[in-house]
Amino acid sequence: MLNNQFFKNLDLLKEGLIYILIIFLFMDKGETLRIIGIYVPFFLLVLKHIVLKEKLVRLNNSILILFFLFCLSGIIASLFSPSFLYSLQWFKRTYLKLFLVGLVFLSFFNTQDKFFRLKYLFIIMTLIFIIFVYHDFYTNVLKYNTHEKYVRKYIYPLEIFLPFVFYPFFEQKSQFKYIGLLIILSFSAVAVILTGNRGGWISVCISLLICAYGYLYLRKVELRKLIVTICCVFAVITMLFIFSTPSHVKIKFEQLLSGYTSNRLEIVWPAAIESYLNLSLTNKIFGNGLGRITYLEDFKKWYLERFNKEPVEFFSPHNFYLSILYKQGIFGLLIFLSLVYICINKLIKIAKSSQLSINIRFFGICILASLIAILIHSFVEDTLLGQWILIIPLTIAYINYTENLLKNGENNLSCS
Repeated sequence: MLNNQFFKNLDLLKEGLIYILIIFLFMDKGETLRIIGIYVPFFLLVLKHIVLKEKLVRLNNSILILFFLFCLSGIIASLFSPSFLYSLQWFKRTYLKLFLVGLVFLSFFNTQDKFFRLKYLFIIMTLIFIIFVYHDFYTNVLKYNTHEKYVRKYIYPLEIFLPFVFYPFFEQKSQFKYIGLLIILSFSAVAVILTGNRGGWISVCISLLICAYGYLYLRKVELRKLIVTICCVFAVITMLFIFSTPSHVKIKFEQLLSGYTSNRLEIVWPAAIESYLNLSLTNKIFGNGLGRITYLEDFKKWYLERFNKEPVEFFSPHNFYLSILYKQGIFGLLIFLSLVYICINKLIKIAKSSQLSINIRFFGICILASLIAILIHSFVEDTLLGQWILIIPLTIAYINYTENLLKNGENNLSCS
């Protein structure tokens, strides 16, 4: 009895620390709290595993094996890196964290109740970051006419959390709540625009369209009702935008429509590919880790040839996939692409399953929307570690939970 109460308290502590991790994963500060949220829940999990003699994790499907192989590829890349110890530090900062969070999520998120509590946290986080966008935009960007870097960083949490704002729409039962949620969604859309992050605009639009389609598919709502909702949101966005109309956001829209991106993308992608091709065959296969980054040398060469002067600063590849290819080789990239392909495929199958409750299926659609948003944004960004540390473990935990339900033959048809 004492043991049961002890481990119940341990689980509550672990849940609190996981929420701390999620909250501070996207903040500029709170490094100590992020470390606590990553490492302590894992040690509590191991402690419970040792005392109760339970299996830490069951490697019984392809998605988990690929996940562990992807994390392992960071160590393999470090082994073949010209600077082994330095590259191993990179593994510790990235894929070790991903691995530990993945194990904890697999053990912890195993009931519908826990997933739905997480949903409320995501909605609260969305509202918090919307406030951050408006505050920083009007106090820093407009007032002092500074660069939008103050608000660009907020697109990363918003593109993960925003799909979950759709969830109350899915559950809503009164017209009053419906109007309130429309207003929240409208302010969210304006906040996304104010970040000035064009890659974020595209990824968020696509993720919200996925949620809208999932809403139609599961609720069997008439297309006319969805069109009315979209028109209402568009009208509110237009009215809100009339009062702000920041000039630099207008410039960003013109750049997006004209196809102009940046000279960086015209240089850094070819330089990254050239750097990869310059690696030895072994490093092409297993990656260069964080050894001598020849990419920077190639970037300098490309810049000199184009502008006849040395670059003022060096840019990263600005492409998550090229970054994986260089650091973890074709081996790591193929594992990663296989992992996300299987995840997307399984999420779609789960959404179509009639053996699961309609609410848990829509939760999976929200996860799918967030995952695809990050995948799209990753074509023009390579600093998305926080998003991947959250969304990959969450996706795998959700798939593991729903597959266990189906495997055990539990019919959870609680349609509302």
